[in-house]
Amino acid sequence: MEYQNTIALYEEVAELTKLMLLAARQQDWDKLTELESRCAQHVAHLKMIKDALPLPKEGRERKVASIKSILADDREIRNLVSPWMARLNLLINSHKMERKVTRAYGQ
Repeated sequence: MEYQNTIALYEEVAELTKLMLLAARQQDWDKLTELESRCAQHVAHLKMIKDALPLPKEGRERKVASIKSILADDREIRNLVSPWMARLNLLINSHKMERKVTRAYGQ
């Protein structure tokens, strides 16, 4: 039953992505960043785990369900974050251009 630990990690990542989606919907970028960091740690741990034996049917089904949930939530998070990131990028680039003009022509 060692695979249960792996399945539990997938399910924890799925739960974290649900919380990340909620934070993105609420535009709580600090919370989203914190959750993303925790999620990344879990994913790094998953990458190190190698299941020696094939998962039993119930384990495969839980793993697949978790992965589908993670991917769906990730897609929605990206849809929510992308416009915000574009606006932020525009502001940053605008500020950079303002500094270049100030340096070039003085204050």
